[in-house]
Amino acid sequence: MNYKTLALRRDGRILYVDFDNGPLNLMTIDMVGELFDLAGKLVFDRETSVVVLGSANPEFFLAHFDLEDLFRAMNDPDVPQSKYDDINVVQALTTMWEALPQVTIGLLDGICRGGGLEFLLATHMRFATPESRLCLPEASGGFLPTGGGTTRLALQIGPARAREVILSGRDFSGEEAAAYGMVNRALPADEICAYVDDLAQRVAARSAGSVGAVNDVFTKVYNSAVDAQFAGFGAESNAMRTLLGIPAVQEHLRQLAGLQDVEHELDLPATIAALGGPTAARQDTARQDQDTRSGS
Repeated sequence: MNYKTLALRRDGRILYVDFDNGPLNLMTIDMVGELFDLAGKLVFDRETSVVVLGSANPEFFLAHFDLEDLFRAMNDPDVPQSKYDDINVVQALTTMWEALPQVTIGLLDGICRGGGLEFLLATHMRFATPESRLCLPEASGGFLPTGGGTTRLALQIGPARAREVILSGRDFSGEEAAAYGMVNRALPADEICAYVDDLAQRVAARSAGSVGAVNDVFTKVYNSAVDAQFAGFGAESNAMRTLLGIPAVQEHLRQLAGLQDVEHELDLPATIAALGGPTAARQDTARQDQDTRSGS
């Protein structure tokens, strides 16, 4: 399996997948397509029992979804779309990875924001270094996490902490993420790889039957949450269409798209603040203008 944005290596029954997409490790349309392709192969792969997801970039695990590609997805009819109106492509991707028969482990040592964090939340186990930074900056840009992140975060850490993470729009350290339950635990940078490797080896040594039985129990325990999760996805997608239709939000995102470089991405919350995002007052004015033009 050869991919442009993913670097793969195998160690027995463990598949290591490193995101490798330029200086920022942006999640792009191409990466989404490759992740779909890899997941489709893993569904039928009985030789792989564990997938460890890391990064080839020492600074960025996954920066966020490429804003240029976001506009492409909105305006280019040739960009593949979800077959379902209430589930968008990234929600479908994260759900597919969440449902894989293999055990997936996220190894985070660096920056993980936006769509990257939404993907990380769909892995089965997650570990971070204390210095790692996790952020859902979408609300600062006038919309919300719409790749399943709003829904999964609330289900995983509770609505109070999820509101804090989403609406503050700030970076959370790996230690904070561990305290809140976004990751399993925070481990020092010189220990995390050895710990995850040992864990992956231990999981890989378990029989497929025992791993499948554990997965089946968890599936049955959380079956009642499936309807709630997909209801949340639908609400995310509807809100995304509404909020991304506001001119002030589109203008702000186009400005941010021009700042997708290492200098501005290292402290993205500060970049967004300096840009002066679409404040509540500006968005309300934009909505009123839309209502006036539509004659409502």
